[in-house]
Amino acid sequence: MDNKNISRREALRAMMLAGAGLAAGSTLATSPLAAKSFLSQDWKPTEPAESDKVIHRDWPSLGSSISLLGMGCMRFPRKGGATGRNAPLDQEAVNTMIDYALQHGINYFDTAPAYGDSERATGEALSRHPRESYMIATKMSNFRNSDLGACKKMFSTSLKNLRTKYVDYFLLHSIDSVSDFRKRFVDNGLLPYLQGLRKKGTIRHLGFSFHGSNAALKELIEMPYNWEFVQIQMNYVDWKHMPLDDSDEPCDSETLYRMLEAKHIPVVIMEPIRGGALANVSKGLENKLAERFPMLSPAGVALTFAASFPGVMCTLSGMSNMKQLTENVYTFSHFQPFGPKDNDYLMEMAKLYNSNPHIPCTGCRYCMPCPRKVDIPGVFAVYNGASDALMLPDPSNKKDRQFKAKRKVFLKRYATLAEGTDASACVQCRACLSKCPQKIRIPAQMEMIQKLVKDLG
Repeated sequence: MDNKNISRREALRAMMLAGAGLAAGSTLATSPLAAKSFLSQDWKPTEPAESDKVIHRDWPSLGSSISLLGMGCMRFPRKGGATGRNAPLDQEAVNTMIDYALQHGINYFDTAPAYGDSERATGEALSRHPRESYMIATKMSNFRNSDLGACKKMFSTSLKNLRTKYVDYFLLHSIDSVSDFRKRFVDNGLLPYLQGLRKKGTIRHLGFSFHGSNAALKELIEMPYNWEFVQIQMNYVDWKHMPLDDSDEPCDSETLYRMLEAKHIPVVIMEPIRGGALANVSKGLENKLAERFPMLSPAGVALTFAASFPGVMCTLSGMSNMKQLTENVYTFSHFQPFGPKDNDYLMEMAKLYNSNPHIPCTGCRYCMPCPRKVDIPGVFAVYNGASDALMLPDPSNKKDRQFKAKRKVFLKRYATLAEGTDASACVQCRACLSKCPQKIRIPAQMEMIQKLVKDLG
């Protein structure tokens, strides 16, 4: 289990817990039966009243009142319930969700060219409403081609797809280092072009989304570019330590947030639920959260943590169905910020969460499609699901009294992956490495998981 995403200490700790089977009376004990679906959730939200509105915060520097909950438009529902990124979006369902969001006070909608057909679907749904009733955030997703001409075309296409003459919040997409920033936005002359669009009003506010180290962010916000907002990954698990797979440089949500707060730069939060992982915690951890936060689901706890900080302009949630949307509307229309003791409690929960090996995949699917058709997020979801439920089998500890049950559950779940899409199909071509915003060493992880499956026989 020793790899760049899982420290040796974390792996040993998890195996020790699994080997001991946990004390029978432990609140984190998980039975094989309860773990059959790995991450079942019984919590049912209260339906928001028709008059419920999500809370807004006023930002004089931006001249806007922005809903504290924003709709991330990357995970919209697809026709027939399909999950593949290339499956057509269900426009009728998208329209219904956006209508409901607007009705309940959500006015910030975040999309990007990199999100497949999201810009077009978002634009079609929003254009049915008065332009002043919503704010659009989209991005310059110039990962593959940063030529100035190609970037200008990308921006023009975004305006066309979004059916708008201007973008309220425009982001340089997924910067992970200063060198990456210079290559994609400075050396090609793109940033002066975007600043010119800001002067004209075609771009109302200019910022960037960030996936790098503490040191890189510090250098970026010291540059004289008048950043009006910055989007960072922030949640209670990453608050003290956020692993960067290809770097040993320190990174944590707390430092990133505090640096921006000190500069009075409004913060947009992405991955407050860690790609859904913090909504689908183990039953034991769910019970511990419910002890302190009985009126909130695990997702509600994670969202409330992120939104409680005063420098947060908007907390994004990539909602893919009405159940998630109504739950989040209820959370933010009855929003009560957490205090220091609540946050201290969550830091203890983060320690429990991190005591298990975990691959920091958020399910964004930037890595897809794989040339060999490996379902990269699907493989990681099986592994992380078992780990989060304390049901990851350890082939080196077959004396564990739960080993047989763990092995059976894990292999049964692994077998649900479509034929030819599991880790054994990976040929280590490394095509996925540059696409992953979490900088996961995907080929190494696939090799590790394939070895685990092989050792389980």
